[in-house]
Amino acid sequence: MIVDLTPETFFQHINREGPLHIVMHYGATCNPCKVTMPNYEILADHFEKNNFTNVKFYKFHHWEPTFKEFIESNNLKTRGVPTFRFYYFGEILHEETKVFTDATEIKDIIVDVVKGIEETMGGFPLYDEN
Repeated sequence: MIVDLTPETFFQHINREGPLHIVMHYGATCNPCKVTMPNYEILADHFEKNNFTNVKFYKFHHWEPTFKEFIESNNLKTRGVPTFRFYYFGEILHEETKVFTDATEIKDIIVDVVKGIEETMGGFPLYDEN
C-alpha cells in the first residue's frame, strides 16, 4: 500500500522510528511519473504481500500548488520528478531522480540502501519475524 502524504502528515510518517520510508515525489501531469508510478505500485504490493514490514511506501504530490510553501520551508525541493527519497529515522539516506520502467530497478536500490543500513547499524530485518 502506498500512503499519500500531505504537508500535515509528511513528517508524522517519515520521522517514525523503525522502517525505511520511501517517498516518491511526483507530479500528476508529469509523464515520467506516469511511467514510474505503476512500477512503484507493483513493488509496494510485492513488499506488502511478502510481509516486508520494515519498508513503507509513500507518495507526495510535489507539484501541488498548495504544497509549495511547505516544500520550500522544509527544504524538500527536488531536481525534478519523479524523485525517490529514502528516509530512516527522519534522515535522507539516499535520493534518486529517475524514471523507472521496471519495478526491479527500484527494488535493487532498496536492497542497496538496506545493505548500507545493515553495515552502518549492524542489522536491518526487511520483514517481521513474529
